[in-house]
Amino acid sequence: MVAKRVLIVGGGTAGWITAAYMDAVLNSKSRKVVDITLVESAAIGRIGVGEATVPTLRDTLRTIGVSETDVMKHCDATFKQAIKFVNWERNEGESYYHPFDRRQTGRFDRAGLKWLNSQGDKPFAEMVSIQPTLCDENYSPKLMENNPEYTGPLAYAYHVDAEKLADYLRDVAVSRGVVHITDDVIDVSQSENGDIESVATRNHGKLEADLFVDCTGFAALMIGKTLDVEHIDYKQWLLCDSAVPMRVPYDAHDPSKRLPYTLSTALSSGWAWDINLADRRGTGYVFSSQFIDDESAIAELRAFEGEHAKELDARVLRFRVGRRARCWERNCVAIGLSSGFIEPLESTGIYLIELQAAMLCEHFPFAGRDGDVMQPLADRFNDIIQQRYEEILDLIVLHYCLTKRNDTAFWREVQKTEHIHERLQQRLALWQQKLPSSADCRDSLQLFSHHTFEYIMYGMNFMRDRSGVTERLPAEIPADISRALQTARAKLPNHDVWLQAKLGEGYQRFANQL
Repeated sequence: MVAKRVLIVGGGTAGWITAAYMDAVLNSKSRKVVDITLVESAAIGRIGVGEATVPTLRDTLRTIGVSETDVMKHCDATFKQAIKFVNWERNEGESYYHPFDRRQTGRFDRAGLKWLNSQGDKPFAEMVSIQPTLCDENYSPKLMENNPEYTGPLAYAYHVDAEKLADYLRDVAVSRGVVHITDDVIDVSQSENGDIESVATRNHGKLEADLFVDCTGFAALMIGKTLDVEHIDYKQWLLCDSAVPMRVPYDAHDPSKRLPYTLSTALSSGWAWDINLADRRGTGYVFSSQFIDDESAIAELRAFEGEHAKELDARVLRFRVGRRARCWERNCVAIGLSSGFIEPLESTGIYLIELQAAMLCEHFPFAGRDGDVMQPLADRFNDIIQQRYEEILDLIVLHYCLTKRNDTAFWREVQKTEHIHERLQQRLALWQQKLPSSADCRDSLQLFSHHTFEYIMYGMNFMRDRSGVTERLPAEIPADISRALQTARAKLPNHDVWLQAKLGEGYQRFANQL
C-alpha cells in the first residue's frame, strides 16, 4: 500500500511549517500525492519556538511559495543580520558579533592568524565582515529598490512572532487542501507489529494514517509516550533548564529603533535575549535553576530590563535539554520539541523544524506504510538529525566553556572540563594547533561552518595569549572590507525606514523619528 496519508498531531510552529512544507514539496496543482491532515487541540497552549531565526528560513518560505512581504507583515517581522553577545567573556561590558556575512578569502583563509598575531585592537568580526558595523549603525540588509524577495546584498534572517507565523502558515496550508481538525487527542492505538495505527479524538473519532508526525511539543505523545523512544539528556553539557519570557510593548518602553540583530547578554546564572519585532520586544532570561530560584530570576530580569518592566507579565518555563535517540521510529516522525530541545542561544529552534520537514520530504516513504519497510529511510533520517543536534550542542557549549568569568558560581561551573563534550574538547585541542577550516566540517548539511566557530572563539579571545609572537602590530581592516562597507553605507537604507516603506503603517513608529 502506498504511504500517502499523513497525520500531523499538534499544530504550532512545528506542525504548520511541516504541513505547509510537505504540501508544497510533495503535492502539485495537477497531482495530489499526499493527503495531509493536522489535528490540534484548542485547549493546549503553544510554546513560542523562538522569535529569532537563521537564514535558512528564507529558503523554507520560498519553497512553500509565499510572499516575503506578506509573511513579514502578518508576523510583525524585522530583519536579523547577526547575534551580538555582551558580557560573555568577562562581565566587563565587552561584546562581540556573530554575523551572517563573511567576506571569503579563498580556501586557505588566514584571517584568524592575522588577527591572533595583531594587537587585537579591533574585533575579529570587523576584520572579515561588514555586518557588525552595519548592525551598530542600524542598516537594513536589503536595498530599497530592485531587490527581489528573499534576496539582498547581505545574508539575513528574521525576527518573527512565532505564533503569528504558525497562524499564517496554517491559513496557507488549509487554503491549499491540508485538512485542519481542532480536537483533543485522547488515545493512540498501535498495530500488532508496533506501528501507530490511529489516534482517537474526543469529537472526530478515530483518525488513521500511513505516516504519523509527532508535533506535540515536550509532551511527545507518540514518539515518547506511545513508542517509548529514549530521550538522551544533555544536562551534563548544558546547565540551563528554565526560561522567563517577557514581552515589552514599545508603548511601555521606547528604544528609539528596532535592532537588526539579536542581542544576548550574560547575566548571573544564564543569559537574557532581546529580539525587536514590529510592535514589541521579545525578551527573557534563560537560566539554571541549580544556581538561582525562580523568584530571583524574575527579579534579576526586571532589574536588567528597567523600571518599565515592573508590571510586565513574567512566568517561568521549564525545559529539558536533549534529543530523542531516534526521531523517526517505525511509522512515526517527531518534529520540533517532541524530537528534542537545545537552549536557543543560536536561534536553532525553528531551523531544526525546517530541516526535519525537508528531510522528511526527501526521505518520504512512497513505497510502503509498514515501519519495517521504512527502516532504511528512518535510519538515514535519524543519522542526519542526530548529527545536527550534536553540531548545535557543541556550538552552544563553546560559548560557555571559553568564558573567563568567575563572578558567580554558575560561570565558574560551566567552564569546567566535565561540562565540555569530548568531541568539542578534541576540536579545541586541534584548533590550538591549526586554524579552523572547512576540513573540520562533518558533512554538507552542516548548518554552522568553521567561520561560525571562529566568530565565537576569537570573539571570546581564544588563543589570544599564546606564546611565540615576537611583535604584535595594530590590527588593520582589510581594504576590501573597507570598500564594501563604504559601498553598503551608500546604498543600504536605515532598517526602520525600509520596514516602514515596504511593510506599511505598522512599522512607522521609529522611521518617523529619523
